Amino acid sequence: MTVSIKQLSENELDVFIHFPFELYRKDPYWVGELKTDTRKLISANHPFWEKGARALFMAYQDEKPVGRLMALVNGAHNTYYQEKMGFFGFFDCINDTAVSSALFAAGEKWLRAQGMTAVRGPANPSSNHVYGLLVDGFDSMPAIMMPYNYSYYADLIEKAGFQKAKDLLAFYRHRNDKFSERFLKVCARCERHQQVTLRRLNLKNIDREAEIIRQVYNEAWANNWGFVPLNKEEMAEIVGELKPILRTEGTCVLEVEGKPAGFYICIPNMNHVLKILHGSLKNPIRVLKALLAWRKIKDARLIMLGVLPEFRQRGIDLILIKHIVDHGVAVWDEAELSWVLEDNAGMIRGIEECGCHPYKRYRIYQKDL
Repeated sequence: MTVSIKQLSENELDVFIHFPFELYRKDPYWVGELKTDTRKLISANHPFWEKGARALFMAYQDEKPVGRLMALVNGAHNTYYQEKMGFFGFFDCINDTAVSSALFAAGEKWLRAQGMTAVRGPANPSSNHVYGLLVDGFDSMPAIMMPYNYSYYADLIEKAGFQKAKDLLAFYRHRNDKFSERFLKVCARCERHQQVTLRRLNLKNIDREAEIIRQVYNEAWANNWGFVPLNKEEMAEIVGELKPILRTEGTCVLEVEGKPAGFYICIPNMNHVLKILHGSLKNPIRVLKALLAWRKIKDARLIMLGVLPEFRQRGIDLILIKHIVDHGVAVWDEAELSWVLEDNAGMIRGIEECGCHPYKRYRIYQKDL
């Protein structure tokens, strides 16, 4: 069956946004974001694209949509790393290598025209957003802002010439899981020998708190693979998205002698709500059911955690993780800590010693152009 590829214009976003809702219509685990949020993110006037560019491609067979792909240039990434890396994201496709190959060929041609020498992904559209391809852990619904995809996607991507660049791990913990004795001893010793203060975010002064978090996050993650610093505009976007669902008991700023040294942010797993809404707020019955589901959410996701470099090797990260469990998981019963780079041995050791275990794996792919 012949495959045709079309590059979409700004007034053709609907087909791109709606396609995965049809593709995953019968899947029990896939969760779609609100279509208005996706439209805002991929629209050319979103702040992310002030330092980037993108092209949207749809694949058709007999005039029916059968796949989609975004090819993009992340200017902030390339400036930070001094490279010419292109990216792909928002990849969804039927199980047909002819379709996926045509999509990747179109995206790669566009990226080469932009001067890119390699391509990496999936990134929707960056490591500060939904990132990676699920390759292990298909038997449950994803946590909020984590990807879910059909298992055959990895095969389609690899047949297009991509190879693994890095894996990202997600960890799970139930409130009944136990800390290791070593973990508790290290935390107690660190708290005794340091002037540590832990406080909740002041949501009434969220702009000031957001700037503290942004500065700590950018310093803490500066040397992590694939990291791109958050600017103030991007942080404002994140705050705007999280503020309606943020609960103070899911937040913490750790200070040492009055100086911010680390932080974490957990949010309730709103995918239980989004699953019901099916991408829209227009159905009043779905909205009512979603509101009722919101009140019953008993799981959360740790979406951000950072410790300033000068405070590492002092147990600060362990104190934060223990605080999450003592005062966050205790509220929600269970939580996902994600994502963690597969080769971040120190962080993984600390997470496992607090009773967490890896249960999902995500992959970033790359190829030369």
